[in-house]
Amino acid sequence: MHSRLPIELLDLVAQHAKMDTQTRLSVVSRSVYSVSTRALYASIPHMSMIRMTRCLLTLSKNPELACLVRSFSLRISPSHLLRAFHALLTRGLSNMTGLHTLSLQLGIYATSSVMSRMSCRLTKLVYVAASDPSYPISRFLSSQPSIEELYIVCRPGDVSALNPEALPALRDLAAPLQLLPALLKPRLSLLSRLSVLGTASKFGSFVQLAMVLGSTRRPESLELVIGVDISGLSMDSKALAPGLALLGMHAPFVGLLRLEIHEGCIRQDDLHYIFASALPEFPNLKTLIVMSQPPDLGAYIRKSTHLRHARAGPEALEQTYDVNENMSSPPSALSSRSVLRDAGCGTAHRIRSVPMLDALHDTLCHIQIVKSWGHIHPNLERVVFPVGVYTYRDKQRRRYD
Repeated sequence: MHSRLPIELLDLVAQHAKMDTQTRLSVVSRSVYSVSTRALYASIPHMSMIRMTRCLLTLSKNPELACLVRSFSLRISPSHLLRAFHALLTRGLSNMTGLHTLSLQLGIYATSSVMSRMSCRLTKLVYVAASDPSYPISRFLSSQPSIEELYIVCRPGDVSALNPEALPALRDLAAPLQLLPALLKPRLSLLSRLSVLGTASKFGSFVQLAMVLGSTRRPESLELVIGVDISGLSMDSKALAPGLALLGMHAPFVGLLRLEIHEGCIRQDDLHYIFASALPEFPNLKTLIVMSQPPDLGAYIRKSTHLRHARAGPEALEQTYDVNENMSSPPSALSSRSVLRDAGCGTAHRIRSVPMLDALHDTLCHIQIVKSWGHIHPNLERVVFPVGVYTYRDKQRRRYD
């Protein structure tokens, strides 16, 4: 006696199966084919050039399959972007009428024209490429009013002609500093999160960012992500304080600040000084996140041996090691949005004969520092380091009472 599995169960199996398994399921029967192909083509991740070419050939010839695609990702080197592949990619994308998420990382060649025939409504776009004068990326962005999340790396001139009315649904923007004047001025008030791609290694970068943030209509609250290099002569850890203070003066609406140390180390006294100086300039800041790569073997790290609670006057300061707790994005590593250079503690650190104490990974100094910051900034509710989360419990209790 034959028995049939419910189509809902087959659908569940296909959704959670690997791509190779989904492919094998598609040849079992006609009913299984319809279920497995829907799951197989719903999300197309980055693949090898050979597999991606085969996939695009199928999608360019079969619009019924292409319309099943909801997410598509392609990352190739410029040497692979031949004219024939350019045409194939253009046809494949034009058939993906149900696409929601698109990621194109195509290098330095002007390839925005591959999107010229697309008719879908995206909600998320990752675009790392130059713009084609025959179909500039600004024209494509103007045709996509549903984009909520945009990650873009291109030449400043590629977005200079962007219509001020474009991207009305944008909430989450990640872009290099050079693109922000064109992208932010009409849209800053719409954003809930801004990630500045790249690494700021000079005070002038903070000046430019402050000018952009302070020259347009402000949002109610903003999550701000910036990366810095404090290992060089142009900017060390002490020079970071006035840069952050300037940002706070021009962007008092920042509610969450995530500072990523791409290069360099911070001593305990410098860590305290930087934010003791800068925090008063961020009146609406609730969460401070300071992240860095794990220190190299030359850094001296102290760690507390157990979880503990400490009192800061009338307030209770809770320390936990679950850095992912209640966070919108995991803070335990450097942001995946940022364009990073090789991590470490910089040249200045490597030439020292005495190991440098890295304060971000030194849990023994955190309690004292975070206590003092809580007194300096009454509205601060949470501080996050690579090795722990510190919450002012009484402040959160007063907020929700």
